[in-house]
Amino acid sequence: MKRDEFDAKQKYVISNCLCTTCPTYVKGDAPTGYCFPLVGTSKSIKWEKDCICEKCPIHKENELTHTFYCTRCSQLCQAYKMEIGAGHE
Repeated sequence: MKRDEFDAKQKYVISNCLCTTCPTYVKGDAPTGYCFPLVGTSKSIKWEKDCICEKCPIHKENELTHTFYCTRCSQLCQAYKMEIGAGHE
């Protein structure tokens, strides 16, 4: 993916995600769209409450399989951790 396509995708994710309506979200935390690889985890969220990732259009459009991206890291990161944790190095 070219840089301009990547930037456009990130902008789309941030503007269409449901992060700010999630019970776990801390008001004022930015940027959102935690499922996107370069956003990273929240610096403000300290406790996981309920997660609405599976209800998010971004989650559905991209066929994501994880949740709590705000505290556990992006889809790519969580998938990698599962591979390493499963001994598939």
